[in-house]
Amino acid sequence: MRKNKGGTIIEIKDLWYTYPGRSEPTLKGINLKIEEGEFVLLTGPTGCGKSTLLKTLNGIIPHESGGMFSGSIKIAGTETGDSNQMELSRKVGLVFQNPDDQIFSTIVEDEVAFGPENLCFEREEIDKKVGDALQMVGLPGQRLDSTNSLSGGQKQRICIASMLAMLPEILAMDEPVSQMDPAGTRDILKTVSELNRKQNISIFLVEHRLHELAPFADRIVIMESGKIILDQPASKAFDHLEVFHRLGLRVPETVELCHTLGIKASPFSAEETIPLLKTGNFKEKAKTYLTRSIPEEKASSMSCSNSMSCPVENNEALISIRDLWSGYDKSLMVLKGINLEIHRGERVAVMGTNGSGKSTLLLNLAAMLKPYKGSVKVFGEDTKQKTPYSFAGRIGVVFQNPDLMLFCDTAEEEIRFGPLQLRYTDIEERTRTSLEAMSILDLRHDLPQSLSRGQRLRTAVASVLSIDPELILLDEPTTGQDRVNIEQMMDYFKNKGSTLVFCTHDIEIAMLYATRILVMSEGQIIADGKGRDVIKNIDILRKASLTQPPIVEIANYLGIDAFSITELVEVLTCRNPDVII
Repeated sequence: MRKNKGGTIIEIKDLWYTYPGRSEPTLKGINLKIEEGEFVLLTGPTGCGKSTLLKTLNGIIPHESGGMFSGSIKIAGTETGDSNQMELSRKVGLVFQNPDDQIFSTIVEDEVAFGPENLCFEREEIDKKVGDALQMVGLPGQRLDSTNSLSGGQKQRICIASMLAMLPEILAMDEPVSQMDPAGTRDILKTVSELNRKQNISIFLVEHRLHELAPFADRIVIMESGKIILDQPASKAFDHLEVFHRLGLRVPETVELCHTLGIKASPFSAEETIPLLKTGNFKEKAKTYLTRSIPEEKASSMSCSNSMSCPVENNEALISIRDLWSGYDKSLMVLKGINLEIHRGERVAVMGTNGSGKSTLLLNLAAMLKPYKGSVKVFGEDTKQKTPYSFAGRIGVVFQNPDLMLFCDTAEEEIRFGPLQLRYTDIEERTRTSLEAMSILDLRHDLPQSLSRGQRLRTAVASVLSIDPELILLDEPTTGQDRVNIEQMMDYFKNKGSTLVFCTHDIEIAMLYATRILVMSEGQIIADGKGRDVIKNIDILRKASLTQPPIVEIANYLGIDAFSITELVEVLTCRNPDVII
């Protein structure tokens, strides 16, 4: 049980905001109260205004942004319009969606110490707060490391530590775990939850990964098109499952399973779900749900993907790696003796802990990094003799941070850029097809930097699709995306038969779309195989800080060979009606 909350710490009344240069408001009449000590999870489709709302809490909007602002925001009783950002920063710690937008120091301890220093704490107290904050985010040994040497997930931890060092009254976080491995996510959420419970820090957190965040939240708030459309206790929010489905939001597997089976409950773990499956007569309801909710062609494609046995039409090896050693400093190798072949038409998910070498592997495949030892051959050509430009038009890369790829004045220009430089003749057709494939046709005239993180990522992906490369390399393509956009993107690659290598921490997406999963740890490949085989190996998963999805845990407990909701429900309701739970 949570302790009693205090008074209202955030009060928003009739908040409207329009960015400079736009005619359509991003926030439309927001009304919201958050009590002291509450943990509120804010979600909604990509581009609905979540990040914008967070930026109003510490005065970035409107003090730094300009634009048209009206309404009232009070933080602990103080109107933000009457306060400066220094005063607000003592009360509200804001963790940005993109850690590179927030980190500006070259050394980790300097970054974490910056806030306390500007608040004029004593040196001894600053040193203690830096140490404590780094300990809380699981990076005590990185105090003197260069911030540029950190992985995306490690950078996110540093940003969180820099806020924790100031111990604000409110911690506002914009997708703070989107680039972290599952173990790191659990550690950070445990830390944040303890701060919430023990020190009564109010948490206002934006995330699409509801399946990981929901167990920690008191309330779930959903936005759509700049408005709040649902505000419910976490225990009751999924009673309105039709809202989540309509908006394409990701529902925890255990909640989806229970609702599929007609069980009126919203458990967040396998342990909570298994007793509920003993409650009995759900078979007919489940059959009705499956018939109504999953089209036949979608169900068959899901089954094929989950089985990890979809045939690869061509055995031609596009990538051949032999004894690859690579890194950013000759004295510290990131990749250590990698051997790998990837064939045309394969969709390979690369998984593992932050810092295990996933992104470094992708950079070697794109010839952006060269082996210190060993060889990398792409299309039969040794990358040591090539520059990245040698593969222009044949290899498409989307970085973990899409902002590194966006430099044009409109999204449409970004997508036209590649075909234009390669002098293709069907530029207009390629541009429109790519815009439609990533659902950004209506954003084609917008400045890319003005888009949400998820929309910017889809713009970067579209700019690669427009050149129709033979090999596509994606680094964390699900970051900032809601379920509909993730599925649309991955379905596009699957239906097109693209050769795809993508780094991800999302084991459910890897299971659904990859024909093969590689697991990395400390610069080496420790597992390589079909998803079903990899996910059964608990020792490998534990070594790579991965966990089995709840559905697989439930199936294992029941003695059922199932790897998705569809497969488990089919076994429970159709294939084996006499199964004993």
